Amino acid sequence: MQKNVSMESKRDSKNTKYKPNVNFLEALLIHKIPPSKPYAILFGVLCAIFLSAFIYLEYFLEEKNYPIYSTIFAIFGFFLYFKLSRLGAFICGGILGVLWFYWVGFSFRFYNFSYLIPLVWLVFFAIYGILFYIFCFFANPFYRLFTLTTSSFIHPFGFNWLIMESVLTKSYFFPSKFTLFLLLCALIIFIALLDKKLYKTSLIWLCVLCFLLPHNTEIKTDSNTIPLKVKTTRFEIPQDQRWQTNQIHNILIQNFNAIADAKNSGYDLVVLPETAFPLSLNLQPALMEKLKAESKEIAILTGAIYQDSTQENTRFFNSAYLFQNGEMQVFHKLILVPFGEKIPLPTPLTKWINKTFFDGANDFMTQDFKAPNSTWIKNQHFQIAICYEATRDEFYKNSPNNLIAISNNAWFTPSIEPTLQKLLMLYFAKNHGTRIYHSSNASENFTLD
Repeated sequence: MQKNVSMESKRDSKNTKYKPNVNFLEALLIHKIPPSKPYAILFGVLCAIFLSAFIYLEYFLEEKNYPIYSTIFAIFGFFLYFKLSRLGAFICGGILGVLWFYWVGFSFRFYNFSYLIPLVWLVFFAIYGILFYIFCFFANPFYRLFTLTTSSFIHPFGFNWLIMESVLTKSYFFPSKFTLFLLLCALIIFIALLDKKLYKTSLIWLCVLCFLLPHNTEIKTDSNTIPLKVKTTRFEIPQDQRWQTNQIHNILIQNFNAIADAKNSGYDLVVLPETAFPLSLNLQPALMEKLKAESKEIAILTGAIYQDSTQENTRFFNSAYLFQNGEMQVFHKLILVPFGEKIPLPTPLTKWINKTFFDGANDFMTQDFKAPNSTWIKNQHFQIAICYEATRDEFYKNSPNNLIAISNNAWFTPSIEPTLQKLLMLYFAKNHGTRIYHSSNASENFTLD
């Protein structure tokens, strides 16, 4: 009789181990680690969706994207982050990497390698899956607080667009590392209250923290500086047509029409997109002289290629040209896009990739970064950023009053890339009180003010 009882006890113990009698709500609210793989995977998927919602809300809803939406999704997403098992963390990071960066491989479309796009998705899934696996390796909430708060300092291959505090950009909360830290601390207290089944107290605490955390405010720029009348522009030239010789004439007409419209409308400065002139502008003396002549009435900033040829080799720079008062300045791009303008790998592998996938093209050249490109336009100071640079912390360290950003997003549209780019610019603008003027090809032009 005693032997049967013992065997039954072992059988019950075995069943309890592999078939836990825990429902979804109990697993969500009480258990720190999901008790089974299905819950682990589900939590990972939901966490990734919630932490990516701010991008897609902005993409689909635009002006109807009210702060309450991003606030709710952010709170639920970070709450689930503390509930993830290691498996759930890997799933979360992998899906989040794809949801944020699925568009990166779209440039392969223009080199007849579209079939490689899914491979790019797998790479991003693996990289960010492993990162989040490390972030949640220990269940200790303070370990997870530290890893997520410092995650924006981790830049795989130099690509810095995973900034977790940017999730708060369109929420009621101010998007900063300090706010993220406070929010995660508040959620740790909230989870501790739930563990003790103090549901009413935890709900009250959740409501209180919404009032205690730093709130989003309008961007505060220097009130003593009267902004210039700056005309930003938006062009819609498909990437597969921009560099065709039979399109150059039409593109030049479009550029000079935009300059004329801005001049006739009384603007002080007109900003054309990145490589708006799809040629080596410094080798076109007639064009340069025409732009210098136009600049006597209106300042012109435009993107174009700069070619520097010597006996040894030819170097190409992605550059911004400023024409004002009949003079010209050139600013070379200082921070190149990983795998887009520069392959961040050893030289032999870089040469093989460029030869195999990019028709033997060389990486763009750049100069040593000492300080952001900047200049004076009509007695006001501006920093000049070319596309990716406008989302780099280096261009905001001195909290400039004004920043001009020029982009060409035709490589990645249609996708959420321009939306994520704008949200990151808004994140930096809020944190540094910077007024941003953005002109682009194939995406929205805007002024963040």
